[in-house]
Amino acid sequence: MNLAAFQSAISQKLHFQFQDIVGMDGQPQNWFEMLYRPQNLMGHPNTEHFFHSLSTQQKVDLDIQIFEQIPDIQEAHPLDRLSVNLMPISLLSDAFKNRFIGLIDAGLIDPSHLCIEIVEIHSMPPLCSSSIELLKYFREYGGLVALDDFGSGFAHWELLQMGLIDVIKVANQNLSYRNVTAGFTLGLASFAHAMGINTVLEGVENHIDYEKGLKQGFKNFQGWYFNE
Repeated sequence: MNLAAFQSAISQKLHFQFQDIVGMDGQPQNWFEMLYRPQNLMGHPNTEHFFHSLSTQQKVDLDIQIFEQIPDIQEAHPLDRLSVNLMPISLLSDAFKNRFIGLIDAGLIDPSHLCIEIVEIHSMPPLCSSSIELLKYFREYGGLVALDDFGSGFAHWELLQMGLIDVIKVANQNLSYRNVTAGFTLGLASFAHAMGINTVLEGVENHIDYEKGLKQGFKNFQGWYFNE
């Protein structure tokens, strides 16, 4: 995607879809994930090619725009928790870090009602000290940090080892390789439990997915099964 196409895609107000994250009883918890969908890809089954096509600077610029809209969304829809995806490269950007801290310090974003989801399918070099401090600062004010699509990409083990991860999100549809991954997803749930980390099984499309996740020990669930 060239710069002109990118600017055209985000020149208007960004468009989002929202998914419930429900508990083990299948009931809403007033916890939603905010999913960015480019206008020309609304309803498209796979938007990942859009994000992969962006340059580093475009990814950072997009994340800044998304996070700048969080105050309006939190004001319009008071939630116990709003989850927002963050491309890992943005954690290395001074422009993003400064803007995010500014939003918190100005009282425009309340971390205690926010969960940052670091997207695992995007690679990321080791975080610098200022990036680590940003995550610590966010968590000190009640923010949660999640690893999204855990097990399907570049696992950021250093964040787990430093105790900076509160939630592991496992993508059910990405772990169905040849229908032999039940042990793998069970292992991820057990790993998170041993680490004292909360879990969310994503991509729950039907009752069978939901029942399987319950048996494997997941604590929370997300998918269009709960948002038809």
